[in-house]
Amino acid sequence: MPESTPQIIAEQSSIRFPSHWSVPKYHFGQLVKQGRIIGIEYQSPGTRRAYDLGKGWIYAVLLDGQGYDTDQLKESEIELPSLEKLENEINYEKSLVEIHQKNLVVLDEQLSEVAQLSNISEVEQA
Repeated sequence: MPESTPQIIAEQSSIRFPSHWSVPKYHFGQLVKQGRIIGIEYQSPGTRRAYDLGKGWIYAVLLDGQGYDTDQLKESEIELPSLEKLENEINYEKSLVEIHQKNLVVLDEQLSEVAQLSNISEVEQA
């Protein structure tokens, strides 16, 4: 990901950050080595949470695909996934798209059949 990408996302989004905050390096839903980012929180210097967690961006990461184990990681603790892991994720998502496309075809056919039956029923009642 080009270094300018987070800045572009921040500029194009409706989310605005105070000028003294850094722009987050990672974004919601992004796959990282530890899991998937599900939350982002900025810890302002001088606050209790910044004292506990460190100042700057803290990322809530879903550690497993099932949805229960999470961790809070500093930006410096985030690691990018391997090329193989990203390729596997892309292939998985593509397979889901193919399944949804097939389901849409079946539903369209079903809709046509129901519409035809409905038209026949209306004609018979008239």
